[in-house]
Amino acid sequence: MDKVRDIFLYFVAAMSMFSLLGAVYQAINNEKSSAVTLGTIFLVTALVVFIPQLEVLKVWGVETKLRQSLDRAEEIIGRLRRLSVISARATYMQMAWGNRMGTPSAKDKQAILDEIDSQLTSLKVTTEERKEITAPYVQLIGFDFYILFTHTLDRYANSKGDMLVRKHNTNATEDSQNGLNKYNAAVGKWRGAALGHGPYERLKDYKLADEMQKVMPTDWLDEKERAATEKFKTEIIGLFDACAAKGGFTPAAADYYDRYHDLAGYDRKIEELFGYNPSKAN
Repeated sequence: MDKVRDIFLYFVAAMSMFSLLGAVYQAINNEKSSAVTLGTIFLVTALVVFIPQLEVLKVWGVETKLRQSLDRAEEIIGRLRRLSVISARATYMQMAWGNRMGTPSAKDKQAILDEIDSQLTSLKVTTEERKEITAPYVQLIGFDFYILFTHTLDRYANSKGDMLVRKHNTNATEDSQNGLNKYNAAVGKWRGAALGHGPYERLKDYKLADEMQKVMPTDWLDEKERAATEKFKTEIIGLFDACAAKGGFTPAAADYYDRYHDLAGYDRKIEELFGYNPSKAN
């Protein structure tokens, strides 16, 4: 069909040229009526030949402008995407390091970060880029869980030590004194390992499960207490692994952390684990 159209246009173009030459010739010979007729034929054939071409050129011009506009839009979107990544990185860092001793709660912080994640997703930020953005925040979540674990046990160690002292004062014997001395030495050794900087000095590459295993108390807990502590450790590791997979607090992890991360929370967890609440002791 395109070939037929091209042949027709060539034919009309040739006819147009002959009409123009004929009109000029007739005009020179003072044949006005013939010249007008041939001139009219020239105009009609010229319109037939050139108007479609002008439309095509016009369309091409629009296509060119449209393509330039799309390229410009993509460039703007690319810039917005880079700015969003930078903003998200700054927000994650602020949420990770800011207000570490108080408000807002883990749940509230994560709600804000979830909104940022939605924006990153809409801008097609890759999984690898997002993982890099969230890495410092996730590692500090792990450190906070480590603190929750060790400080809860430290609180229990203090409480258990106080109970042993009261028991010894009520009925002091050489055995009770030896037991108290042995307990204090074991707890002191444990504290030296557990309550130092821990994973804080290795935030970029520490493994929470390994760090918690290193500070699992053994010689100042009895068998039942060790089993409860092992369950506590496994619980925290599971919550953190889910956080690492998400790139932030999961709802369950945020609720857990907000419930147990302070002194009242330590006592609550101790009561759940060992059936004894230090804050209610006489």
